[in-house]
Amino acid sequence: MASVICFFGTYVVSEGYPINQVLINGLRQSGGRVLECHIDLWQGFLHEAFGRRRFAAWPGYAARMLVAYSRLVWRYWRTGSHQFVVVGYPGYADIVLARILNLWRRRTLVLVSFISLYDTIVIDREKVARGSWQARLLYGLDRLAFRCADVVLVDTYAVADYFAEVFTLDRGKFQRSMVGNVFDRFAPVAIEAERHPPIKVLFFGTYVPLHGIEYIVEAADLLRDEDFEFALIGRGQLYEGVRKDVTQRRLKRVHLIDEWINTEGLVEEMKDADVCLGIFGTTSKAARVIPYKVFGALALGRPVITRDSPAVREMLIDGESALLCEAGSGQALAAALRRLRDERGLAARLATAGYARYRECGSAAAIGRDLLRLLDIRSDG
Repeated sequence: MASVICFFGTYVVSEGYPINQVLINGLRQSGGRVLECHIDLWQGFLHEAFGRRRFAAWPGYAARMLVAYSRLVWRYWRTGSHQFVVVGYPGYADIVLARILNLWRRRTLVLVSFISLYDTIVIDREKVARGSWQARLLYGLDRLAFRCADVVLVDTYAVADYFAEVFTLDRGKFQRSMVGNVFDRFAPVAIEAERHPPIKVLFFGTYVPLHGIEYIVEAADLLRDEDFEFALIGRGQLYEGVRKDVTQRRLKRVHLIDEWINTEGLVEEMKDADVCLGIFGTTSKAARVIPYKVFGALALGRPVITRDSPAVREMLIDGESALLCEAGSGQALAAALRRLRDERGLAARLATAGYARYRECGSAAAIGRDLLRLLDIRSDG
């Protein structure tokens, strides 16, 4: 009999947060029956709610949350019979509610938590001071959410090890489930055997510290007299600093595209690129993640260059399915780009092997298959 999963909570399903939709689609593609118990709450103000100086606005958010959670409880009581509850992202409060609603039922509760509020806001982005009451609150919310879940899904083994240590919880609670992306519905495009200069290099992202965009600019400066052209799509925390750096260096072949581009437009930009870039930052978080942009590039059959790390080696092999370079080094990135340009057939080999690896473990179907196996093991246990 097929596993019946209730996908529960106030999770978001927009293009900007594809994790939940990937899991739902993947579970269904792999034979799971998914019942959705969902109330829209966070759409449009997720980052506002957890950003700098936003805590004063929480009384207003609380009223909105009270209405949403009342509706969610009513909807859950009317949901059909199920064996598992998967609480979608962001489920920091939803998992507590799910635990209360299942106090007298033997259902496995799974929390989709590819980021930690404390780690993201306090440690990585430094938007809240360590030791502040806000930092302690975020830490407490994370730890409570993790404790309420039977299983916490994280995107790499490196993240699992880190969360278990930071929050002093059992390592076995944290299980890997890769991030995936929304590009499965688009067909990959083969790399042309003969490429004409300039080599088109693409990065897209939200300009957060772990991206290491300053090293992309440094590499572009080193390659200013060679046949490379860079497009950086996005806007965010560090954008203004990058823009000023590009201007001061007079990098005419670095194009900053800061307007919003929908999924279809981004796909066209990626398909037109000769190589897609991952991340190059030196923060501790950068070493623990495989970024969404890497999954997207692999899904479309693009060769990828990203920083070397224990996390990325869980999926990719340097020189075989991607080029991995030293973190925090524009010189290392420039050398990797030259190698991709000069080594005949390398781009095509990387694209082919990277796509195969993506289909094996990073596609929605593969992610859903692996989660169903995990749930079945938990059920049998």
